[in-house]
Amino acid sequence: MADLKIFETDLKGRLSEKARIVRSDGKVPRWDESCAPNPTVTVFPQCDNDVAETVKFCRQQGVKCFPQSGGHGWRVRNNHEIDVVICLREMNNVDVDEESRRITLGGGTLVKELIEAATAKKLEVATGICNSVGVLGSMLCGGIGRFMGKYGLSIDNLLSVNFVDATGKLHQNVNQDTDEDLWWAIRGAGSSFGIVTQATIQAYPESNGGLSWTGALIFGDSSKLEEVVEAINNLEMDENMSVHFLFACVPPTLAPAIMVSPWYCGPEHEAEKAWKSVLDLGPTIKETFMAPANRLNDGNDPFGEKGGRKPGVGLGIDTLDPHAYRHIWDLYVQFLSENPDAGRSVLVAERYPKAKALSVDHESTVYATRSSKYEVICVPWYTDEKLDIRAETFAQTIRNIWIQKCCEHGKTRSYAAFAGMHEPLESLFVEPERIDRLMAIKNKWDPENYWGSLMDVE
Repeated sequence: MADLKIFETDLKGRLSEKARIVRSDGKVPRWDESCAPNPTVTVFPQCDNDVAETVKFCRQQGVKCFPQSGGHGWRVRNNHEIDVVICLREMNNVDVDEESRRITLGGGTLVKELIEAATAKKLEVATGICNSVGVLGSMLCGGIGRFMGKYGLSIDNLLSVNFVDATGKLHQNVNQDTDEDLWWAIRGAGSSFGIVTQATIQAYPESNGGLSWTGALIFGDSSKLEEVVEAINNLEMDENMSVHFLFACVPPTLAPAIMVSPWYCGPEHEAEKAWKSVLDLGPTIKETFMAPANRLNDGNDPFGEKGGRKPGVGLGIDTLDPHAYRHIWDLYVQFLSENPDAGRSVLVAERYPKAKALSVDHESTVYATRSSKYEVICVPWYTDEKLDIRAETFAQTIRNIWIQKCCEHGKTRSYAAFAGMHEPLESLFVEPERIDRLMAIKNKWDPENYWGSLMDVE
């Protein structure tokens, strides 16, 4: 266990003036409390060297540390072993080079902060869809989001990183030319190799004056479920589109409902034409509008709220099977009725155009699930830990239905950011050769398995 007094007396002098060290009562909450660390000490570094010195000190003291930016990491493996959290949130500077359209951001930057900085310069970036999520936490897993159709994955737009390894050594400007293997592995499994303290990414001129069409289509009557599923499956997705398909309890009644959240980067008349097949089904509620780029993710803010227990699972699937989704809907309604504390539970299917992402050489990064048509997640959400077993059983039941009815036979793929606690490497990185290369790099950079994250050293 970390000794706060030793950290305050011995580590503090090695850090920059504004760096802070606090007790466990100053820890930063996480999105999912079911596997959150309970650190004795939380350190708030202000610069790359602060991070490096903290890792070195933790190693000298024989304690485990863990980096946190937004705190939304899907699952924290080995959470009971973590004594020290290195909270990067105060390392959130965002510098925009308008001429090169390159943006350099600190490791604690949130999606909202990056988008605000980019839109202020009339630029747009490939990033996630939740404002409160850490940019790098999402990006290092691949980084899916609305602008995938135009710019590919977030990692496809990553230019360089600063990186602290398991010994506490700082490596600056890591890129394709400095270390080809590490660069390959960071892009898709970065959290398994160290702490990325800074990144430089490519940005692009804003589209349609920074405006896009979005909103919510709510079907309060589940009788149209199969028609909605078929319509989403049959959408002709161009690069300006994306869709989120949800089961959730929505206000004001908080009854289970079917929701479609459409998006179109273009004028409203073109958007309504592109989404005609879904709009024609007659949603109970239609709330659509033209959103400025810096407000585009606001509708997802409730989902990003921290706290509660959320032992979710995710998967990459090939289709939304209508019969399977009827079964899933029935199980979802039953789970809510039997567990009133779980009323915020949600199931989400996200679909993005993949042509741009698939145009990138499959072997250029460790990321291996570019071809999944949908990324799906099941999130039981509750507060009473006595529900853990029931919630996990429910989530695994839904996952098994997806595998059996919505995936190609024998193909189980999972996006790392949505992966469950013990997701096998075969689901995350698919090909044996890719996994072998990844493990060889892991053994080089973290032979003692100091960073557990997605994998353990064999």
